[in-house]
Amino acid sequence: MILVTFPPSDRRLVWYLSLEEYLAGRIRSILPEGERELFFLWRVPPTVIFGRNQVMEAEVNLDYCRSHGIELYRRKSGGGCVYSDMGNVMYSYVSGGVDVESTFSGVIGRLSEVLRLLGVDAVPSGRNDILVGGRKVSGNAFFLLPGSSIVHGTLLFDSDIDEMERAITPSGAKISAKGVSSVRQHVANLSEFLPGMTVDAFIGHVRDSLASGTYALSEEDIRSVDRIEASYLDPAFIEGKSRRYLRERTFRCEGAGDVTVSLAVSEGEVRAVSLTGDFFACGEKDPSEALESRLLGVEDREDAVQSALDGFILENYVRGLGTSTLITQLYH
Repeated sequence: MILVTFPPSDRRLVWYLSLEEYLAGRIRSILPEGERELFFLWRVPPTVIFGRNQVMEAEVNLDYCRSHGIELYRRKSGGGCVYSDMGNVMYSYVSGGVDVESTFSGVIGRLSEVLRLLGVDAVPSGRNDILVGGRKVSGNAFFLLPGSSIVHGTLLFDSDIDEMERAITPSGAKISAKGVSSVRQHVANLSEFLPGMTVDAFIGHVRDSLASGTYALSEEDIRSVDRIEASYLDPAFIEGKSRRYLRERTFRCEGAGDVTVSLAVSEGEVRAVSLTGDFFACGEKDPSEALESRLLGVEDREDAVQSALDGFILENYVRGLGTSTLITQLYH
């Protein structure tokens, strides 16, 4: 796996997400023959990043973040809301493979092995976590692009969990489903299991365990990444869509996560569709757009929606969520 290197600088979290996109678009020209994988590690000052399909106001303590200088951004991958600071080591993995399941599980498995080499009893869990002693030390998400894929996530080393609790507001359903009553009970810092190790030493261990070579970004590469970053800074992208929906259901689906499906209805017909939550989108088309293309103008009745979605495979767009489950949740 090739380690991507670049000069140190004060950068926003979304610059690193932009770097992922840039590398994914050029992966075949960057990698030497026989290699298919790139990765890099990074850290940022206090920042909250939420998933592409999440409603910002439902996930983030906006007043607290704004009054305490915590930056807020949306990413283009799915998954849940994440608080990051200098005690949280973020990693980015870019691959020429497009098999979501094998790529995602493979990366999480390798990170778990890297932690076990330090004597930490780390195990993959659920759809996207790594646990130690039943507590989460790593959460991960993926982003599928034409001809390539990105997996990125956290390695909590010495993060401020008190600040994490104050900055993010996960749903009660999500906390309940994990069998705990707060963020604090559910997460742990790796430093708890690695007494005496510094964050720099930890980063060095991860790099040395995974890297088989290096690729240094050129000045031209960095300028290209800067241009991609502008798309993440657009206020319309950060804030997301806002519409009035007349039919809305929120539920938790095993294998998919928290889901809110909403229909804007006028004169008895569907005018817009929104699918939000911490699920992972796994197709090249946005799940809301895919549903809307089938349901626009359809009568707001279960049988009409069922007929319009006949043959439509929602799991091609949302990992772990079936079409029948969505319809049942909407009308029952």
